[in-house]
Amino acid sequence: MRQAPAGANLKKSISNRDVERIAHHAGLTTEQVRAALAMRGDVFPELQDRVAASASELRYTITVRDRVAMAAGTSVATVNRAYRPEARHLVRPEVLQAIEREAARMGYTPDPVAQARRTQQSTIVAICPEMTHLSSPYHAALIRALTEVVTERGLYPVITPIPQDRLLPDIAQSSITSLVVLWEGPRTNQQAAALRAAGRQAVLIGHHERLPSVAPDWTEAYERLTHRALEQGYDMLHLGYYSEQRWAASARLEGMARALASSRHQPRLRLWLHPDLDLTRAVEALHAQEMYAAATLLTVLAGTPGALERRPRLGLEGIIQELTEELRRLQKDGSQRVALLGYSDMTIRQLMWQLTADGSGLRLGDHLGLAGHDNLEPIMRYLNPVLTTIAYDFSDFAGQLIDQIDPENEGGFTGLPTELILRESL
Repeated sequence: MRQAPAGANLKKSISNRDVERIAHHAGLTTEQVRAALAMRGDVFPELQDRVAASASELRYTITVRDRVAMAAGTSVATVNRAYRPEARHLVRPEVLQAIEREAARMGYTPDPVAQARRTQQSTIVAICPEMTHLSSPYHAALIRALTEVVTERGLYPVITPIPQDRLLPDIAQSSITSLVVLWEGPRTNQQAAALRAAGRQAVLIGHHERLPSVAPDWTEAYERLTHRALEQGYDMLHLGYYSEQRWAASARLEGMARALASSRHQPRLRLWLHPDLDLTRAVEALHAQEMYAAATLLTVLAGTPGALERRPRLGLEGIIQELTEELRRLQKDGSQRVALLGYSDMTIRQLMWQLTADGSGLRLGDHLGLAGHDNLEPIMRYLNPVLTTIAYDFSDFAGQLIDQIDPENEGGFTGLPTELILRESL
């Protein structure tokens, strides 16, 4: 049998003439070659191998798209047309049905990168979490919801974490990407500027003036949660950790401030601050965000001895250790009942485990009130549903983000409805 020259180019699409050449080279009929290429169930493996060997010697690359075309009794061009929205109507219904049937049998989907380069209309959505998010059950659940919604929209999700030493992954700034999903963080301004320069559209989990963004309605949720703590008569409220670079922290502080401003019961307050936070600038920023209650509360706390303390941003283990020591110290200082607000479910549940392991003697609802946010129980079903928390719909969250795909949409914020779930911890 004559082999093709070693330097010959690989051919990627198989025509009727190519089938004849493979059949002649393999000593088979064209019907046998077509049956082998179509991966029909009645074709013996030996025949499949023989056809594959001849195609390779003739320097053909047999793609799944070629096999779908053979199985459906049509051409590769018609298969391509079936998967192009603007040309799909040109394919006869019975042929389209055959293509979709055989594509499903072989697990074929068109290459989104090739489509983007060919049509200049990408269907790829780059989901870009921080590296630290990958170990979080909460973020893993949100990424899964995003992936499901993107797929339902007929788009292609690509999960591409942001390395610690990089502003963005390369694919986020590539022309093959139609949309980039980001999480709010200290680098959001630089990321938004880089994506604008690259002509890429982005949406944000959080809040930003120049990006379409979506987040739970933390202000209303924390106003209700703080009212709950005030009704329970706690004599000390620990309001969590505040950094002006995090819009969510400002929104939560606004909710807590509104509840405190409307209550007759005025417990002692405690708030941790980022070490580099400029209080004057932070108050100005809160005013600019129309979070007036939070600005007033921060000003009052600045003038209250012992209310504010600067703490470095630590990992989860460091936070748990500091919170454990803080609660013990507050109890020794005479705070009989302390409520801890402003932290995620994961942080609070880890704290609960630490307090139990250390035998602190602090009893939930008696000496100590704990509440989180994110409602991890549906995500981690083995958890004992003891924790008061804030819930919202993950699918709705993901859907709202992906629905922001609009080249004219340069901003705007969508707040997700939230539900306060009351349990025995607060």
